[in-house]
Amino acid sequence: MAVRVFGGFRCYPPVLYYFRLLWIGVNGMAWTYFVVGSGSIGRRHAANLQNLGKTVVHFAWRGFDAEVFSRNIALCDGQAAVIIATATDVRSELVEMCAASNVPMYIEKPLAFTQSDVDVIYGIEMSLQKRSMVGFMLRYHPLTKFLSELDGSDFFRLHFEVGHDVRQWRENWSFPKSYAARAKGGGVLLDLCHEVDLARMICPSLEVSAVTSIGDERFPGVDFASTLSLSSPTGAVATVAMDYLSPVLIRSGSLIGRTQNVAFNYVSNSVIVSTAVDVTEHRFTLERNAMFMDIMYDFTILVEGSGDEICLDMPRMDLVRGSCSLIAQAWEQRKFMGTVRADL
Repeated sequence: MAVRVFGGFRCYPPVLYYFRLLWIGVNGMAWTYFVVGSGSIGRRHAANLQNLGKTVVHFAWRGFDAEVFSRNIALCDGQAAVIIATATDVRSELVEMCAASNVPMYIEKPLAFTQSDVDVIYGIEMSLQKRSMVGFMLRYHPLTKFLSELDGSDFFRLHFEVGHDVRQWRENWSFPKSYAARAKGGGVLLDLCHEVDLARMICPSLEVSAVTSIGDERFPGVDFASTLSLSSPTGAVATVAMDYLSPVLIRSGSLIGRTQNVAFNYVSNSVIVSTAVDVTEHRFTLERNAMFMDIMYDFTILVEGSGDEICLDMPRMDLVRGSCSLIAQAWEQRKFMGTVRADL
């Protein structure tokens, strides 16, 4: 059986890796990372782990064999970790298998799209939650770090906006054939939920007030544009707008406070802070894959070490339950107000 190669490192197919373990034994072995999901994000994580020098075993979800998966994990004798990069509706069964073997997980965002599923997944042991992560990789952008260090209690009005023509996202990719086109687990609110997590990082007490959505008659139950209205008991209000339709990339927002106004833009990687006395501009540089590399590096440190040195902004599973719940609650509260026909 052939060994697939990504970025110069070996990625073992599950069956070949199983026989390799039987041959060499497990004593003294390094950690093994099992990636489940062969879409673009799964392939990216596999390549990045290999570039970090890790042993990677890659499972496609199509034709997934739970017995082979569990057997491979068991043979690692406590030195296995799993990256769950499947469609959003494929989470709880994989989490259950990993939890049964006390295997730490990196779970792609969103964790789930119903509050009941969030609660079920968070039923795993707290010790395992503290060794697992949810894939909110926008937290690894230097602009996000800048925003997270601001005094969130100063802001009473917040706005976040993200949109882009979904046809421009990936080459040789079909929206109608993708998980994004599914009524259960698809749609723009789940696809572009990083901004919901960002809003909650800045104002942790935000709650869902209302969600209005626009759909397409050809894809029932799939939102092509959604606007979340959020509010906080502290008096702050926020909106998060997202769409699959904008002909040019939009990823920006504003924070209006008592002492300062902050305008930020993830396309130009810039922030403008205005006060009553001056205006200051900040600019950041970033190569996009660096966010994915950094979050995966932190995951390996969390898995293989104590993780005590990880900062609180890292999306460790036990620390991001609020964001995961807010996303699920928003998806469940969508109210479709109209339709638009997208040329897909």
